[in-house]
Amino acid sequence: MSAEPKPAPRDATSPERRWVRTLVASLLVVVALAAAATARVVWAGEKEVVKSTEALEKGDADDAIVHARAAALWYAPGAPHVRVAYARLMTIAKEAEQRKLWETALFAYRAIVTASKSTQWVTTPHAAEADEATRAIARIEAKTGVRAPEASTEPTNVIEQRILTSLAEDTRPSFFFRAVLGASFIGMLIGLASFMRFGVDESGRVRLVGAVPALVAAILGLVGYCAALFLA
Repeated sequence: MSAEPKPAPRDATSPERRWVRTLVASLLVVVALAAAATARVVWAGEKEVVKSTEALEKGDADDAIVHARAAALWYAPGAPHVRVAYARLMTIAKEAEQRKLWETALFAYRAIVTASKSTQWVTTPHAAEADEATRAIARIEAKTGVRAPEASTEPTNVIEQRILTSLAEDTRPSFFFRAVLGASFIGMLIGLASFMRFGVDESGRVRLVGAVPALVAAILGLVGYCAALFLA
């Protein structure tokens, strides 16, 4: 009985193999870019923490707050410098409040709120610290702020509650801009994916019929994304 003929080996340059190599190369590029961006954020954040420490050693609390806030704004999920920055801001704020250094305390508490709100994305980073800082701001302003004539007889707790309500207002971009941001990002990804799928033939040459609509979609997505970021 004769042996069955072995199937011919697949061509290493077949379209399927080329697509796999292209996909793997694209993923490697994305991972490399993400790693580089994360390294840049961590490096900058750690640098700001060092500057904040140097300012504390010189006795300059305001400069220490400025650099600690900058470190918190260089946000990356789980990055150690972010945790250090928030802890430092809270420590300075509480110490200043105990010593009745109201301006320094307010500066530090506001830095916490600003950093937390400015780095909102799917979640709000260090929301607990921001909430505590918001209440502290209301407490200090109610205690030390200059009251309007019509509010001169209002109890401190009433003023504190009004300030809390004002500070709690949502300062995030509107739903419209967030929707445009998300839709533009998705459109950009679809455009790039369509270009890879329909804009290049098996020999690697560009096909105008498939490439032009895909590139237009990707460019419109990029423009919409940048515009939403700028206008939000």
